[in-house]
Amino acid sequence: MPTFFHGKTKIFYEDKGSGVPIVFIHPPAMGRKVFYYQKHLAEHYRVIFPDLSGHGDTIGPIKDVSILGFAEEIHALLNHLQIEKAVICGYSSGGIVAQEFALSFPEKTMAVILSGGFPAVQSIGFKYEHLAGIYFVKHYPDTLAYMIATSHTKNKRLRNEIIEHMHKANRKVWLQFYERSLHYSCVDRLHQLKSPLLLLYGSRDLVNQHLRCYKRHTNCLAVIIPKVSHQLPTKKWQLFNQLISGFVCEQAYASKNL
Repeated sequence: MPTFFHGKTKIFYEDKGSGVPIVFIHPPAMGRKVFYYQKHLAEHYRVIFPDLSGHGDTIGPIKDVSILGFAEEIHALLNHLQIEKAVICGYSSGGIVAQEFALSFPEKTMAVILSGGFPAVQSIGFKYEHLAGIYFVKHYPDTLAYMIATSHTKNKRLRNEIIEHMHKANRKVWLQFYERSLHYSCVDRLHQLKSPLLLLYGSRDLVNQHLRCYKRHTNCLAVIIPKVSHQLPTKKWQLFNQLISGFVCEQAYASKNL
C-alpha cells in the first residue's frame, strides 16, 4: 500500500494510471472510497486518491484540523510523487481544501475542479445542514455514516465499503472538518484564483446557489447536471467523468501551446 510521511502522519493514497495528474479530495469522513468510479479515469490520466489525516487508512497523531493543513498535505503528496503541477478536484467540503490549495500553492495548480463546491457557507439552509452533521457526529456517527453512504449509492457492496471506511475516521477530525467547513471563507480571495476553474453541480443541489458568487469573482466554467442532487461522483459518475476528462484534456492542450 503506497504511503508517505508528512511530519509524523503516515498518509495513505492510491495512485493509478499515467498522464496528466488529477488529485481527488474527499469530504469529511468519506475518505478516498467516495471516488470509486473515478478510478475509470486512470485509462487516460494519472488519478491520485489520498486519505487526508484522520481519515481512512492514513495513520498518525491526531491534531487540530485546519483547511490549510489539509492543503499542505496535498502539497506534500505532490512533492513526494515529484509532480510539478496537478489538476485538483475537490468534492463537497473537499472543495474548500482544493480552493485553499490553489490559492496557497498556485505554482502547483494546473486547474481546479469543484463538485458541489462553495467558497463559504452562505445560506441558512446550508448552515443548518452543517450543524446537523456536527450534531450527528457527536451523538450518532454510525447513523450518519449509513445515511451518507446510502445517499451516495444503491450498490450494496460499495455502500458497505464506504460505511466501513467512514468508521475508520477519527471522530474529532470528522467533527472539526465540519466545523472548519462551516466557518471557512475564501470569498475575499477568489479574485486571486487564476487557475482554470470547472464547477459541477446537480440541479437539485442547494449548494448550486454558490455559482453566483463564483461568477462574480472568477472566470469559471460551470455545468449543472439535471435530475440529481449533490452526489455527482457516484450517482452521475459516467457524465461526471466525461466532464472532467474533457476539461483536463483541454487544459493539457492549452498548457502545451503556451
